[in-house]
Amino acid sequence: MTDYLNSRIQALEEGNKFNVTQDAIRKREEEFLITLREMKESILKDKQAENAGGNNNPASSSSSNELVSLREENDRLKAKMTKQEYRISHLVTGMEKLFEQQKKE
Repeated sequence: MTDYLNSRIQALEEGNKFNVTQDAIRKREEEFLITLREMKESILKDKQAENAGGNNNPASSSSSNELVSLREENDRLKAKMTKQEYRISHLVTGMEKLFEQQKKE
């Protein structure tokens, strides 16, 4: 009789663990569903903004202004990087010459 009770207790405990796991999975799936709905809504809004005619839409105008400013900043940073690469290569060449002179002495 005690074996039967032990097996029933064990079965109920395992069933409870299964229910807890299922609840956690269900909760996570609900969170994913909410996230997916938000993403879908965002995509639909973006498509509507594109179809609305670009320049008349303030959101589109601000995003295009932001895009222009980001491109300008990108161009400035590229120019700065090119100058720094030139300066670094010039310094490296000077250091190599200095090391060669020190080796000869």
